[in-house]
Amino acid sequence: MINRRLLIIALIIACGFSASNSLAQKRGPSTPEERKRAVEVATSLEKDPLNKNAKDLSRELLTWLIEIPDITVTICTGMLGDYAKIKGDYAGTITTQLSFAETRFVIEHPEQAKDEYQVYLAGVESALRTYQNIKKAKPKVRLEPLEELLVKQQAGELPAFIKNAMVGCK
Repeated sequence: MINRRLLIIALIIACGFSASNSLAQKRGPSTPEERKRAVEVATSLEKDPLNKNAKDLSRELLTWLIEIPDITVTICTGMLGDYAKIKGDYAGTITTQLSFAETRFVIEHPEQAKDEYQVYLAGVESALRTYQNIKKAKPKVRLEPLEELLVKQQAGELPAFIKNAMVGCK
């Protein structure tokens, strides 16, 4: 059975991104100040994913990402391993951080914005750092697919995993 919270998050993201074209037509491209703020928020959420303002910050960044016409990222949960096994209170945090980190990468490295591999790699690495920061605060949290990715990362196998997972993201 699909976790209800994950389903709701997926629906919000799907509806939001499908609505992005109509919203984007109502406003111009992102401003330098907005992009700076997006980088700050994505970094803050990665470093302190359990802070008291995390939900508001996530909502702010997700809304902005939906509205702007000039930055797009692809959410591919396959980058996180066996996504069906990522359950619990922090699954949504990890999933949104994946897209927020991809956004941050595109902003910080516009010349690589079309390099899907680099964008996905940045997203997964950030999701793993976010997971590790959650575990520091909540040592009992354990998401097996992310544990497996951490092992791959330490063994230097994360790049190959990303390249293989990309096939399922098209």
